[in-house]
Parts: sequence; C-alpha cells; structure tokens
Amino acid sequence: MQHPWIQKRCLHMTDLDTDRTDDVQRCLDALSALGLEARLPLELVQSSYETLRLEQFTVTLVRNGRHWDVTRVEPGDTTLCAYGAAVDLGSTTVVMRLMDFTSGSVLAEDTVRNGQRAYGDEILSRIFYTKDNPEHRKELQAVTVDTLNTLLDTVCGEAGVDPEQVCTMVIGGNTTMIHFLLGLDAFCIFHTPFRPVVTSPGLVSGPALGLHVRGPVYCFPATANYLGGDIISGLLATGLTQREETALFLDIGTNGEMVVGNNTYLIGGAGAAGPALEGGISRSGMRARAGAVDSITIRDGVLTCTTIEQEKPKGICGSGIVDLLAQMLLAGWMDRQGTLQPEKSSRIRRFEDQWAIAYADESESATGEALVFTQEDIRQFTETKAAAHTMVAVLLNTAGLTLDDIDRIYLAGAFGRHLDLESAITIGIYPDAPREKFRNVGNSSLDGACDLLCGRVTPEEADRVAKEIYYLEFAMQETFVEEMRAASFYPHTNLEQYPTVAAKLQQP
Repeated sequence: MQHPWIQKRCLHMTDLDTDRTDDVQRCLDALSALGLEARLPLELVQSSYETLRLEQFTVTLVRNGRHWDVTRVEPGDTTLCAYGAAVDLGSTTVVMRLMDFTSGSVLAEDTVRNGQRAYGDEILSRIFYTKDNPEHRKELQAVTVDTLNTLLDTVCGEAGVDPEQVCTMVIGGNTTMIHFLLGLDAFCIFHTPFRPVVTSPGLVSGPALGLHVRGPVYCFPATANYLGGDIISGLLATGLTQREETALFLDIGTNGEMVVGNNTYLIGGAGAAGPALEGGISRSGMRARAGAVDSITIRDGVLTCTTIEQEKPKGICGSGIVDLLAQMLLAGWMDRQGTLQPEKSSRIRRFEDQWAIAYADESESATGEALVFTQEDIRQFTETKAAAHTMVAVLLNTAGLTLDDIDRIYLAGAFGRHLDLESAITIGIYPDAPREKFRNVGNSSLDGACDLLCGRVTPEEADRVAKEIYYLEFAMQETFVEEMRAASFYPHTNLEQYPTVAAKLQQP
C-alpha cells in the first residue's frame, strides 16, 4: 500500500538460522533497503517480538517528519488488508466512512447520535459540565471515544472487515469537539481571550485515546476557537484553496462559519446563529426526523406540508420553518417585519395571548393538538436569519468584495443540504445571487476527511490552509450592529439587495 503518510510493507527475512543481527535491527534494515528510515517503539517490540522472528511479516508505518514509525506488526502478507476511517465529529451526530486504501472505495458509512448529548444538547452545557473538573473531562472524553468505537465496529461489521485491520482514522470536527476528544478543557474556547489549548493536534495515538484503531488518529487543525477543523476539511474538499476563482464557503446552522477567498488569500469568521435552524426555538420545533414537517407550500390560500418519512406531523424542523416563513411572506400572511396578518388566513389565530400560524390543525397532527409557530417564534428566527445575513455581509465588506465578485458559493453542512435554496434566499438567509453560482456540497467535512485519508490532500496542506486564514471576530466589526438591524426585515430593509424576491413580492 502506497500512501503519503501511511504504508504497509511485507518483509521477507533470510538467513534466519545463521544471521545473529537482532530482530529489531533486521526489520529496520529491511525497511531501510526499501528507502524507509524507520523507528520501532519498545512497546511494539514487547508485544510483537515473536512475529519479528518469522520469515514473512507485514509492518504498518506512519510518517513522522523524516522518519517512519512502525505502528503494527502482523504475521504473513496483509498488505491488501488496509483500511481507514473518515469521521465528521459533529456535536449532534457523528458520521463515519470506512475506506479501502487498496481500491480507494467507500466500503460502508453510518451515522450515530453523539453520546455527548446526554450532557446537554447545547455545546455550552457540555463545556460548563467539564469546566474545572478533570473527572468530568475524562467522562466526556470516554463518551466521545465510545461513540467513535461503536460507529467503527458498526461500519466494519457492515463491510465484513476486522476492526484490527483499520490502520488509521481522520477526524474533522469543530474546536470544542476535538478538545473533548483529547480530554482537554474546552472552557478557554468560550471564555476571553478565546484561546484554545491546541489548534493543530496532528497525529495522536489511537490506542492512547482508547480508540479501536491500532494506528494514528489525525485531527484536522483549526484556525481559531470558532473556526474549526471541520471547516478546514470542507475547504479542502471543495478545492476552493486551489483555484483562482473567488468563492464563498458557507456552513450555517446553530453556528455560522464561513470563508471567502481563493488560492491567494482566505478570510474567515464564525459566530452564533442560534438554534432556530434545528427547530429549537418553537414549542413544536424538532430535529429532522420522522414526522418533522420539512417543507411547506401555500397556493391559492391553501397551506400544504410534507413530513419526513411521510408520517403525520409531530413538529417542524429547520427546513420546514424556512419554507413556512418564505411562503407566508410571498402569500402576504406575514409582512416584511415578520408580523402575522390574521385577516389573511383562518390558520392565523390566537395562541396563549399571541398570534400564531397553525401549520397543522388538530385533525392533521400526530399529537391531536394544533402545531403552531408563534409570533415570538418568528421574532427569534428573525435574529437567526439576520445573524446569518450579517456575517456574510461583514465578511464581504472586510474583503472589499461585492456579491458580483463571487464566482461560486458553496453551501455546506446538513442545513445547506436540506434547506430549499429559493426559500432561504426569499427570507434573507442566503444572498440573492444568480442560482448557478450555488453549489450544495453536503457533508464537506466528511468528504475532506476522506480526501486526506486517501492521500488526495496532505496534513501539511491542511496546516497551511488553517494558518493562512485571516480570522474575523464578527461582533467586533464596526458595521455589525447596523447590518444586523437592516437584516431584521424580510428579506432585508434594502430590497435592492434582493431583486428576485422584490419581483415576487410585487406579483399579485
């Protein structure tokens, strides 16, 4: 197996009965003859010395600077049994792909709930749980490792692969997730001066972390506390850093993370957008799972919705909320300030002393109760969409760019994949750019991990990109508050920024 930083080599030993050279040196000499200057750690010698005396055995090596470290010794020729795991370590879900190094193919992929959620759905809850408490940090690290091990065993089982044959793991995750994985105090990420313990952990030992990987684990580097390795991985996956065209990379969810640039410069930033896109602001809000309303249309005064897995409505997820607001704006059920217009539809009614839109009546919902989105819910969502718009505006302003200067807009993450583009533009989450400029890249963090795992990009390139990004503190920019205020209308105070939406609003 040939790889920029991992190799498996089958060694054939001769003169076993007469050569007095020690077993370790014979192994190192054989590797040197192949042009690989290697080191064999004592702990591996202690567990593998009998295998080193065989006529044929296979070693797994990981590049460490100018040298190679032997990480595993196996009897016989196992060079065709070489596998790696690529991971997107998200705060809500964790996704893993099992890759075959020999063919470069994906053998299996699966997703599990991040076990950290038992300590709070919000990352901040987990940070405070571990603050100044080493035992709690160990506890959260163990839960993180257990989540990864469970997922690794699952994908290996699906592919019929022995987990022992997994050589390495590559992980893309935000800065906090990587701190939890490494057992580090993440409070520094949240608290001034917002300086992480480490931004570039590089290669760490899988067994030392407690992972079922008999080799190294690579964690993508971060640029700053809120611009993590998952974004660096995503940038590499899109090829943005290799091209002359100017592109905008957007990953908008609970947090908004974005980068603009090309192969000559990169400017990035991140900030809180709020829980709205996860359905976390409404009593009937929910994550995207069976029964969640995920799309809504209003035609001729009639509201129609669809749900995930076609079950009766149980609540509404982020994509459903975006559709609901966009459709109400275009139908005149909601004005540009986000105020519901009760005279426009019988679905707009009083609910606990405020106006609300019933997107599913009692007879339509799975709960037997009306599912509503209230005026207060709209107000909270307005803050989310205004924050998303403002971060993009400030980023472009800082770079001295206009929307016309952007050749490509990459939409990353779960929300970028599921949101209806027209609805997101209609309410002002995304800029009103020509639609051909948009590219939905889905889980680019996972794709980037696969690229690095298979040698299409290198750790050195990831480190370079992470260090080259000029990081913006959005809230510290002079125009931030002014931009937020202007973006608190639907789609924006200045309709000239949204010409296609303005045209729709003028239609009878």
